[in-house]
Amino acid sequence: MGNIIEEKLKEGIPLIVDFGSNSCIPCKMIKPVLQEIAEEYKDKLNVLILDIHEYNDLATEYGIMSIPTQIFFDKDGKAIGGHVGFMPKEAFEEIIKEHFKIV
Repeated sequence: MGNIIEEKLKEGIPLIVDFGSNSCIPCKMIKPVLQEIAEEYKDKLNVLILDIHEYNDLATEYGIMSIPTQIFFDKDGKAIGGHVGFMPKEAFEEIIKEHFKIV
């Protein structure tokens, strides 16, 4: 199996990767926020929601120490930032506007 993050980055649009778990309360809280963002910004932005138990190798590769953790990649595949913990939709929208230049 290839690296799902690298596969998504090949599409040439910004990507938000969320590492979490189904047993983590903040992870459960952020999941619908990210699903809403994925729907609203489809074709302009990709969102991957990865369970650390299923994608343990990737979590290790990206140095995930706490969950939920989000990593933001620009359209060129460069990691441009990250966040640990819950974040409201408005905060994601600010990042999308400021760093991805998507309105």
